[in-house]
Order: sequence, then C-alpha cells, then structure tokens
Amino acid sequence: MNRTTAAIFRTLAVITAAVLALLAANPAAAATLPATQSISVTRSGGFAGRTEYFLVDQATDDRRAERALDLAAQPQFRRLAPEYLPENPCCDRFTYQVVTQYTSGARKTVVTMDDVEGTPPVLLEVIDMVILAGEPPTAM
Repeated sequence: MNRTTAAIFRTLAVITAAVLALLAANPAAAATLPATQSISVTRSGGFAGRTEYFLVDQATDDRRAERALDLAAQPQFRRLAPEYLPENPCCDRFTYQVVTQYTSGARKTVVTMDDVEGTPPVLLEVIDMVILAGEPPTAM
C-alpha cells in the first residue's frame, strides 16, 4: 500500500468515526431524560469530624451549579453505583453523600469518600462543583 492510499484510508476512518459518533448521539433520547432539579452534598468526617451541607438547584446562579446539574442528568451519572467506598474507611477522610433530585420525582443517592480508587470522575466533578457553588439548604 502506498502513502497516498494509506492517507485516504486514514481520512476515511476519521470521517467514518465522526459519522458514527453523530449517529450515536441521539438528541431525541437525551431530550426525554428528566432534568436535574437539585443536588445536595453532605460532607462529613475529616480531621475535625465536621458535617457540612451544600445545595444547588435550578435557581442557583452559578456556572458551576449549571455544570453539576447538567452532569447529573447524563446517563453516565445516572448509572453510578450507590456507593464507592474503600475496604478500610479509616483515618480522617471526608465522606460525601450526594443526593440528586430529578424533575420526574426520581431521586439518586451516591456515597463516596476521599481517595477511593475507582471513583468515577463524573461523581468527583459533581461533588466539586456543588461544593464550590452550593449554599446550605434552607431545610433538611
């Protein structure tokens, strides 16, 4: 195979991959997913043993809150396991309980701790965004 033929095959492979990605992205299916109404994060433990609450909802005017709400509506977040915990929960780590409320009335709760190997990045990003943008909830 000469260089020109190889270049054509590479170009066709890239175009095929792009077309397949567009076909896989089904906007109609994404539009049927309920939106995220609110996300609360309870952070407890650590060296001082404190408990803190953070909340974002559709009225929170912060780009990080919008990002967290968008991420929590995605299938990769909805498929998260209920917990990502270490074998040994010892020693001054924070525990995070994330409760997501959807406009459909559905609720998802996920629990994790600091430095747990295998915790999905989407969960860690939602936690970070809620803590950065969140306010204490008015009623618990």
